[in-house]
Amino acid sequence: MTSSEILLITRVRTINKGNQALSSAWVAMLQRAFPDAGLRLMERRPHHLLQYTLRRFASARDPIREFEAVTTKLARLAPGPSFVAPVRAEPHVVLDEKVARQPHFAALRQRLNLRRWAARAGRYKVQYQQRLAACQRARLVVLNPAGEFFPEDPNPALYHLLDLYVAHKLGQPTAIVNHTLDVKDPTLRRLIPHIYRSLELVGFRDEKSVDAFRAMGGDTRNVLVTPDLALTIPRPTAPAPRTGKIAVALHSPAASWSNRTSSWMDLIVALERKGFDISLISNELPSDQAFFDAVMQRARVRVEGAKLEYDRYCELLGSYDFIVSSRMHTSILAMVAGTPVIPVEASSFKITGLFQELGFATPVIQPSSAGWTDQVVDSALRMRDQRAAAADEVITRISAARERITAALLPRLRQAVGPS
Repeated sequence: MTSSEILLITRVRTINKGNQALSSAWVAMLQRAFPDAGLRLMERRPHHLLQYTLRRFASARDPIREFEAVTTKLARLAPGPSFVAPVRAEPHVVLDEKVARQPHFAALRQRLNLRRWAARAGRYKVQYQQRLAACQRARLVVLNPAGEFFPEDPNPALYHLLDLYVAHKLGQPTAIVNHTLDVKDPTLRRLIPHIYRSLELVGFRDEKSVDAFRAMGGDTRNVLVTPDLALTIPRPTAPAPRTGKIAVALHSPAASWSNRTSSWMDLIVALERKGFDISLISNELPSDQAFFDAVMQRARVRVEGAKLEYDRYCELLGSYDFIVSSRMHTSILAMVAGTPVIPVEASSFKITGLFQELGFATPVIQPSSAGWTDQVVDSALRMRDQRAAAADEVITRISAARERITAALLPRLRQAVGPS
């Protein structure tokens, strides 16, 4: 392999321990696949692209033709690979759990969308040209959108698709990896099959995404399915589980979107009444802290895991008897640490897809079903009696998944760049 660069577009600075774990796992995988290449990290969703809206493509007579015109125009901004210096620093993903203070008149600023106007005025053009130059330097461009194909909000997916297709138009091998394709927007559903067929690699986290892709008319010849790459992070030193100590990790924004916040509150109280010593945990604590504060007014619980990097958080997860979780990456890091999980779906099908990919027979609990909180309590009582067997199954299935991911992904990444 000649010395060159690989470009990874991912979360570089994040409030989410799961994103930190996932990005770090991709750094390690790409360094393993291309040991003689430099690795450059760039943040997702460049500001220059905020000038474009999904409405623009949806209102066009031919959305695909309009998308082609926009991305061709963007690609013409590329200044050449010498516009940025060769990468030298070791890539590093930063966790910053501080909650950003809302500026004065934040709601007004959001309505005015000043950043979009700044993008239209060229405020971020040079920054974007540096990104294009990095694409031109790269032997392979890898985009990791992770969970940012939201069924509720299609805009992040649009920016990822623009970013991805421009890299492709610059003539570089391009891959989108590690994502769940839960997309409802009709314009995106037209664009995605057109864009994806041009890529060297399309990586989904589960077969449910492949089914969704086929339903859009997608061609699966360049598709690879591997479970979430965070499963490959180093295993922590296993602490002894604290008997009777469990943790609850819920995706409180998703609970709010679906009006299930009070149901989660009742569930935590019900678990406490069954004698469980409960901690509240989160891989995205700034998003969940307000709900946690409300829970602590009703139940004798505590919050653990704040300010822990993903590896230390994984170690903490190994200290619980089991975890009730609607956060996918907390579920993953817990299982890497050997801790059983009672999975509850959040707002998508990604947790269901994950547990199906891992081969667990026990179904993921769906909060849209009647009596779902009772199902969680019943599962917790069974888990209390069967913890050892459940932990053994977790260790076996995670080991198999790690081997599967590495065996499948390494050759496909190398194949994407072609011969040296």
